[in-house]
Amino acid sequence: MKKLLFPLITLLLLNACVGRDKTRNYDEEEKLTNSALCPMRKNESKWAKQTPKEMFESNNIPSIEFEFDSTAIKTGSYDILDKVAEVLNSDRKIKLVIEGYTDPVGSNEYNDWLSGARTSAIKDYLVSRGVISESIKTFGHGSRKPITSVDTPEGRACNRRVTMRFTKRSWKSVF
Repeated sequence: MKKLLFPLITLLLLNACVGRDKTRNYDEEEKLTNSALCPMRKNESKWAKQTPKEMFESNNIPSIEFEFDSTAIKTGSYDILDKVAEVLNSDRKIKLVIEGYTDPVGSNEYNDWLSGARTSAIKDYLVSRGVISESIKTFGHGSRKPITSVDTPEGRACNRRVTMRFTKRSWKSVF
C-alpha cells in the first residue's frame, strides 16, 4: 500500500504544476494588486500604517503577500504580522481567523494545498512571536471565492491573497 501511495502523490503534485504561469515580474505584480480590479486592496497601504490598537479596532488588516507558487512570507509582511501578534498577545480573548486564496492556475487539489500551506506559514510565524496556537484558525479556500473573474495577470494577482480578521467570539459561535 505504501509503495503505491508515494508514487500516486508524486504524480498528483507533478500534474498540478503542469501549465503553471512562467516567471513573473513581481514589482509589476505588486502594482497590479492595487488596480481597479482589486477595490478591496485600495486602502491596504493606509491600513499598514495603523497602530496595533487601531488595527484591532478597525479590524482592517492588510492582506499578506506571497511570491507566485510559494509559501514563503514576503519580508515586507513581517511588520503587519508583528502588529497582529501584538494585538493577540495583549488580550488572550482575542482570536484570529486566517483565510487563504489562490488564483485558478493549477489543479484544485494543488491550490487547496497551497492556500492552506500559506495560512499555516502565517500561523507558524505568529506562534513564533508568542501567540497561543489555539487562538488562531486557518482555512485554505484554494481558487474558490475569487473576488474577480477577470482572467488576466491583474485578475489572477488580485485573487491570490491571505486575509485575516479578529474576533472575540468563541470558536463554537464563529463557525
